Amino acid sequence: MELQKFERLALKEGQAGKTYVYDLTKRSNCNKTEIQYLGIVRTENGKRFKILTSFFVFSTGADMCHGTSRIKVFDMNNKYIGQYYVGMPEELPDYLKNNKLCYSSNFENCNLRKERIIDLSKGLPKSFFISCTKNGGNFYSFSGE
Repeated sequence: MELQKFERLALKEGQAGKTYVYDLTKRSNCNKTEIQYLGIVRTENGKRFKILTSFFVFSTGADMCHGTSRIKVFDMNNKYIGQYYVGMPEELPDYLKNNKLCYSSNFENCNLRKERIIDLSKGLPKSFFISCTKNGGNFYSFSGE
């Protein structure tokens, strides 16, 4: 699959913070696929993981497009370990700092997201919650291969 090829390219290049943009649908009315390599997480017990975000856009008909957004986890040999499906691209973290996935901005329906973090220093959480508003937020779960 093309997406996996481009993800491997980002992992191999290893430039933390770099975003790769691809027009996989070749349709003017569709968003473009975006892959961002966030960097390497080092856990307290010595494990290391590579983290990237993926907003994959695909065509489902002549004038219809869909997308999926995920935080993807790989080992140091670029072997896929698992992912957190997050829904919309606005729900993807913006960067990795000190073994924490960080959000740097809010968006229209999520005014409490800014400066939220997901601490990966103790390992990959089975799930985590990101507050969005006073009334709630989003719960994300890890799924392995």
